[in-house]
Amino acid sequence: MLSRHQHLIRSSLRAFASPRTAWTPSITTIRPFHITTLQQTLHPSLTDRDPTHSAAETHETHNERLFSYSNDHSTPLPPKFDHLHSHSLQVYPTTAGKTVSALQGQFQQMLMRLTKPKSVLELGTFMGYSAMAMADGMPKGGVIYTCEKDPKAARLSRELFEEHAYSPSTTDKEVKRKDATIEVVEGDGMASLALLAQRNLRFDAVFLDADKGNYVNYYNFILDNDMLTDEGYILADNVLFSGLVLNSEQRKRNSAAASASSSASSSTTAFSKGKGKKSKNGEEWSRETFQKFADHIDTFNKHVRSDPRVDVVLLPAFDGLSLIMKKRQ
Repeated sequence: MLSRHQHLIRSSLRAFASPRTAWTPSITTIRPFHITTLQQTLHPSLTDRDPTHSAAETHETHNERLFSYSNDHSTPLPPKFDHLHSHSLQVYPTTAGKTVSALQGQFQQMLMRLTKPKSVLELGTFMGYSAMAMADGMPKGGVIYTCEKDPKAARLSRELFEEHAYSPSTTDKEVKRKDATIEVVEGDGMASLALLAQRNLRFDAVFLDADKGNYVNYYNFILDNDMLTDEGYILADNVLFSGLVLNSEQRKRNSAAASASSSASSSTTAFSKGKGKKSKNGEEWSRETFQKFADHIDTFNKHVRSDPRVDVVLLPAFDGLSLIMKKRQ
């Protein structure tokens, strides 16, 4: 089974960011929850589909074909990135989907080449895929500080950065040091930000891809502590969260308009109450879990849009990317 997944990654490379259609059973005209075969493995919680789902709906969607076409007509990343995708599936078989897709990695690398940041902050290292992709696009002498709270992921990414000569501590004389280096900051995200702030570090670019419930806290800390340079930007990932942010808005509207009737309440939330599936480590995954993440993201999106300090454009690309910059004075 794993070898099949590895083949799919190498052959299509659309694995981790193919657009998915959110399921909203209260609106019967909307297409039922859809997910590709590989995504079922990467996001096992999403396999508990709408009971009206049929086998005929497993075909590749128009958006997925467009994604594959875009990937096929983009310059590929080096083979080490394909190997890392495969390795992520081996090490984290139920959560490997946290890794960005190859196409998004290419986009982030191109963004680094365009904007030429000397100092980059990443919140959410995971296996180091996006950090390496960005580092390869940065100018000579550039530094990425990447924060990861999972000790296992932090250790594995450090080993990876050492192996591929991104680590500032690389001593192997047989390996040519990369133009940009990557430093892993292990620990809780807010604590890591406080540590970096104490070092008076400021960043030309920030990639926000950590725990969704803290997006607002991370964002506020960075701006409140002047950690973003005047012409710097924040790139926030997963800001559409598989389209579930639309459910967040609907749920909030329903909640505000609903009566105290339990029947009215259950009709708007029943889709997320179903029994979830368990990952290999016993953690239960359910639509409700994913919807709560989406609710946090919706709160973040509204917070940024209403913040008078910044300008933002939310791009319906990949799983949603917000590009945020300080307003010009």
